[in-house]
Amino acid sequence: MLKRFGFFEESSPREALRDLRELQMMGPLDEEDLVLQYLSQGTMLFEANSDAYDRLMDDSVMIGPPDVFSDGEWCWSADVLYYIRNYHIAVESQFFDWMQKNHWKCPRIVSAEALVQSNWQT
Repeated sequence: MLKRFGFFEESSPREALRDLRELQMMGPLDEEDLVLQYLSQGTMLFEANSDAYDRLMDDSVMIGPPDVFSDGEWCWSADVLYYIRNYHIAVESQFFDWMQKNHWKCPRIVSAEALVQSNWQT
């Protein structure tokens, strides 16, 4: 099963705000640019047909679609990049360690469809 990070749109506004504030207090990371580079290189698993809104504002700032990306071990929502760039949130320590172990190069997924089928209940 894929480990998940940053699915703030799935949480209630109160939970998302709490989680984001916690991650914000842990950041910024010295390796923030490397984290952003890694996350930007992920393979898209799902294209969202809705938009995410800034949970740290009053939900009036549209971020864009919360598409889902993966490296084969972890998956994350596209809005994570927005929160890192704008609010300097940290990522979970296990995810950070995984990125570091991969020398900040996001592994390419050969078959996103197969990964989705094996990891997602539809």
